Amino acid sequence: MFKKLLVILLLITQVVCAQKSAVQQLRYQLAKERDSIVYTDVLNELSMKWHLTNADSCFWYAVQARDVANRLNYRKGIADALNNLSIAYALKANIKQAIEYEGKALVYYKQLEDNSNICQVTMNMSIFHSLAGMNETGEQYLYQAMDMGKKLVYDSIYSLVLINYAIRFNPDSTKRDSVQWAIRQAKKIASHYPGCSRDLYYIHAFEADNLFRKGDRAKAVAWINSLATQAQKDELIYVAIDILRHIETYCNQGYQLDVIPYKEKIYTLGKIAGYTDLMLPQVVSIYRYYAKVHNAAKMAEYGHELWLLTDRQEVMKDSRHVNYLDYFLKEQELNEWHLSNKVQKEKLARANTQRLARRKLIAFLAGLLMILGGFTFSRYRSYRYLRHQEELLANMNAEISDKNRQLQVQDDFKNKLISVVAHDFREPLQNIIRVSAMFRNGDADPVLRQKLIRETEHSSRKTLEIFDNILRWIKSQLSGFVYAPAPCDLKEMFSGVVADIPEGLQVAGDQEMLQFVHRSLLQGAATLGKDVRVVAEQEADRVKVMVISSPTVLTAQQATNLFAYEDAVYSVQGEGEELAMRFIICKDFMDKMGGQIWANVAGEQLQLIYALPSFS
Repeated sequence: MFKKLLVILLLITQVVCAQKSAVQQLRYQLAKERDSIVYTDVLNELSMKWHLTNADSCFWYAVQARDVANRLNYRKGIADALNNLSIAYALKANIKQAIEYEGKALVYYKQLEDNSNICQVTMNMSIFHSLAGMNETGEQYLYQAMDMGKKLVYDSIYSLVLINYAIRFNPDSTKRDSVQWAIRQAKKIASHYPGCSRDLYYIHAFEADNLFRKGDRAKAVAWINSLATQAQKDELIYVAIDILRHIETYCNQGYQLDVIPYKEKIYTLGKIAGYTDLMLPQVVSIYRYYAKVHNAAKMAEYGHELWLLTDRQEVMKDSRHVNYLDYFLKEQELNEWHLSNKVQKEKLARANTQRLARRKLIAFLAGLLMILGGFTFSRYRSYRYLRHQEELLANMNAEISDKNRQLQVQDDFKNKLISVVAHDFREPLQNIIRVSAMFRNGDADPVLRQKLIRETEHSSRKTLEIFDNILRWIKSQLSGFVYAPAPCDLKEMFSGVVADIPEGLQVAGDQEMLQFVHRSLLQGAATLGKDVRVVAEQEADRVKVMVISSPTVLTAQQATNLFAYEDAVYSVQGEGEELAMRFIICKDFMDKMGGQIWANVAGEQLQLIYALPSFS
C-alpha cells in the first residue's frame, strides 16, 4: 500500500512541477509579449492557474485581462476574464456576484459556440448555486454539464465535470455505482492529459474513500493526509483543503479520531490562500468545540476570528447568504430554550406514547392495505399475462389457418396440374393405340394411316413440350435452384411473329423460362383474342413487352385475375385449364427473374404485359 501511494505521489509531483514550470513560463511570456490578444490570453491563463493557490492573484490577473479585452473588444478574452472573476468572487464567498459574472461569461461563450467553456461555466454555475443553498437549480446545471461533457468525450473539462458529479453525490449511497463510474471515466480522461494534476488529486482521494468503505480506515486517513501534504507543497491550496475535508466525512461516518486539528489546518490554509471568507463554517465549528471543552484561550482566539469574518460577511450580506454569526447566536438561544423546556417535554411524554400507539395502528393498517394492494396487483398481472397468452394463441391459430388455406390452394393447383398433364398425355397415347391397331390389322388406308401418324407426332411433341416446361417449373421450385440472368435478344426470340421491337433490345433473364413465357402469352393471346402482335419498349432501367390481341372475349375483371394464383382458372373458364396453368407458371417464372407480369383490357384489346430489367 505504501509503495503504491509513493508511486502515485511521485507521479502527481512530476505533473505539478510541470505546472509550476508552466506558470513561470507564462510570467516570462507576459513580460515580453507585444501582441495584445495573446497578452490577454496569457493574463487569463495566469488567473486561472492562480485560483488554486491564491484568490487575490487570481482576482488581480482577471481584472487586468478584462480591462485589456474590453479595450480591444476581444470577446473571447472578455468571456475568460468574467469566468475568472466569477471564480475569484466565489473564493471570497460573494456567491451572488460569482453567479452574475458566470452568467455573463456563459452568454459570451454561447455566442462564440465554445462548447468546452460552455460546459465548464455550466459546471461552475452548478457549484455556485449549490453554495447559495439552491440545490435543485445546482443539480439541473450539473446534469446539463454532464450532457454537454459526454459530447466532448476526451476533453479535459469533462474529467472535472465527472469529479464534481462524484463530489456532489458521493454521500448518497443510492448513487454509489454512478459515482464509481464517474471516477473511472475521469481517471481514463485524465490519463490523456498529463497536466490535469488537480483531477488526479481528487481521483486518488475518492480511491481513499473506497479503502475507507472497505474497512482499511487507517490507510485511508494516511492516504488523505499524504495527498493533502503533497498538494500543499505543490501550492494547490484549494485542492489540499478539499482533500482534508474527507477526514471530517470519515469522522461523521463513525471513525474515531480528533477532527479539530484538521479543521484548524483547513482554516490556516484558507488564510494563506486568501480563502478566508469561505472558512466561516470551520471557525464556527472550532469555536463550538473549544466552548464545549471550556478552553478560554482558544475561544478568545477563534472568537476574534469569528468576529472578523462575520463583520466582512455583513458587508456582502444579501438574501442568498447565510449570516453565520446570527446563526451561531440563535443556536445558543435555542439550546437555552431547550433546557428551560425540558420539564415540558416530560409532560408531553405520555401524549407521545399515545401518539405512538396510534401510529403503530396506522402503520399496521397501512401494511395490511399494502399487502392487499400487492395481492390485487399480482392478480391483475396474472390476468394480463393470461390475456396476453390468449392473444398469442389466437394469433398462432390464425397463422396456422392461413397456412392451411395456402396449402389447400397449392394442393388444388397441383391436382389440377396433374389433371392437365393426364389429359395431355391421353390424346397422344390414344393416337398411338389407334396407329398400332391399324398396323396390326394391316387393313388401314395409307392416307389415313399417314394422317394418324402426323397427328400422333404433333400431339406427342406438344405433350413432350408441356412436360419439359413442367419439369423446368418443378426444378425452379427446388431449394438448390440458382437463377443466373443472361442477355436475351427480344428480336430473335419473337422471330416469325408480328412484332414492333427495337433492334438490339435485350432483357436480363433465363432463356428457357423466357421462351416458355413467350409461347404461353402468344398462345393465350391467340386463344383469348385475334390479330396477335408484339410491342416492346425501353422504360428507364427496365424493358416492357406487350402481347396484344383484339377483339378479346375477356372482361377487365377477368384480365385482372388472369395471373392470380387462385383465380386464373376461373378467369379463362371455358378456354382450358392448361392455359390457366401456363399463366400461373409464367407468373412464377417472372417472380424468379425479378420481373412483373399482368394483363389489361382496353376496350376490346387484350394486353398481356411483362416487365424485366434491361441488360445493358
